[in-house]
Amino acid sequence: LIVTSPPYFALRSYRDDGEHYDGQIGSEATPQEFLDALWAVTRECVRVLKPSGSLWVNLGDKYATQNPHQDGHRRDNPVASKSLMGLPWRYAIGCIDNLGLTLRAEVVWSKPNGLPESVKDRVRRSHEQWFHFTTGPRYFSAIDEIREEYLSDSSGFNGQQKDYGEYERRDGGRVGVGEQNALGKVPGSVWSIPSEPLKVPDDLGVDHFAAFPQEWPRRLILGWCPADGV
Repeated sequence: LIVTSPPYFALRSYRDDGEHYDGQIGSEATPQEFLDALWAVTRECVRVLKPSGSLWVNLGDKYATQNPHQDGHRRDNPVASKSLMGLPWRYAIGCIDNLGLTLRAEVVWSKPNGLPESVKDRVRRSHEQWFHFTTGPRYFSAIDEIREEYLSDSSGFNGQQKDYGEYERRDGGRVGVGEQNALGKVPGSVWSIPSEPLKVPDDLGVDHFAAFPQEWPRRLILGWCPADGV
């Protein structure tokens, strides 16, 4: 199992003794060079991944700040100013088309404590994408380890999802057949997980502003890595 989140494009500068170091992912001159760097690393991930393994990648998007059609700006960036670049999905499609990976799922990371933005003409972004890749249709999974409790809602159903997506209506009608799984329901494709700061002893001198919330690797390890896996 590989769980990773590469640096996002043109977001921050990672430094060594206060100096920006060359060659770091995310500091490329163009979005295409950034994607090429990601795919190069992904090839190496695929090379060492067992056929039964999974690759989970978290990648955030970015807004373009330059209009490529205006004089004085780079013309090798095809994205218009103020547009989302679509980098996560450009990366994912390249993994499918060029690396031959199977995209099993997109999971939306909903951030209930997302950072505010000083914008007045669009919605505030409060989510990122996770992609679940495999090298083929058969792979290890232990979805029972991360099932969720059944919760009632106000959609006309009583929230009791059956094993194969069947529901029982509040008025007694049924959609499909099946029994409710005693372990809970299969997680949906939107996970609400708060971000959290990195917590390490001060004497280690670690300063990292983009740490994983521990809940992400916890769920993914339980769900897609065997007990004796790596």
